Amino acid sequence: MTYPVVVVEVEGIKCRALLDTGAGSLYASAALLDRISSIGHKKEVQKIEMLLGASTREVELATITISDVNREFSMPVEVTKVDKGELLFLENPKYQEVIARNPHLSGVVMNDVDTKSRLPVHIILGASDYAKVKTESVPKIGEPGLPVAELTKFGWIIMSPGKEPLDLTNVLLTQTSHVDYQELCRLDVLGLSDTHPNDQSSVYAEFKEQLVRHKEGW
Repeated sequence: MTYPVVVVEVEGIKCRALLDTGAGSLYASAALLDRISSIGHKKEVQKIEMLLGASTREVELATITISDVNREFSMPVEVTKVDKGELLFLENPKYQEVIARNPHLSGVVMNDVDTKSRLPVHIILGASDYAKVKTESVPKIGEPGLPVAELTKFGWIIMSPGKEPLDLTNVLLTQTSHVDYQELCRLDVLGLSDTHPNDQSSVYAEFKEQLVRHKEGW
C-alpha cells in the first residue's frame, strides 16, 4: 500500500509530510518542532478532527513555513504539536520499483530516495492544505487498481487507489475507508484522544511516583 507522502523542508529541516484530506487540522511532531527555535508557540482549547473522530482538549500550536526541497514554493501554516518523536511510520514504498512496474507513471520523479525499510512521517497536512498545493497537472492514472501519481507544488506523490470505483477525479487514498489507514490515523495513535471517564491510569501513575521505601524495607 502506497500513501501520498512527499519530502518537504521546514525551516531548513527536511522531513516527510502526509497529505490527509480526511484531517481537519495540521499536525507536526514534537521532535520536529523542538529543533526549531525561531517559531512561536501558543496554547488554546481546540477540537481535534481526524478520520475516525474528534476530541476537544488544550493543545499547543506553532506557526511554521513549509517549502518544497528546491525552495520554489512555500506556505506558512499553523500546526498542532503532537508529543511524539514522529507521527507515524510507513513501510518504504520503493518508488523506483513502483514506477518501473507501471508504464503509466513514466516521467514521475520522486524526491524521496531513502532506502530504509520504514520511513518516519513528521507532518500531516489536511484537506485545506491539499487545495493549496495541488497543481493543474493531470494525474497519471492507469488501469483500475494501479497506483495513481499526482504532481503537487511540493513534488510528485504516488498513492494506491481507494476501494471506491475510480472515476478519474483526484481521489486520494485518505478519503477512503481503508482499514490500515484508519488504524494509522486514529486519534489515540497520535496521542490526542481523550481517556475514558473512569480511567484511573494517571492517578495510579502519580501514586507510584510518591511511593518510597522505608529503611526497614516496607
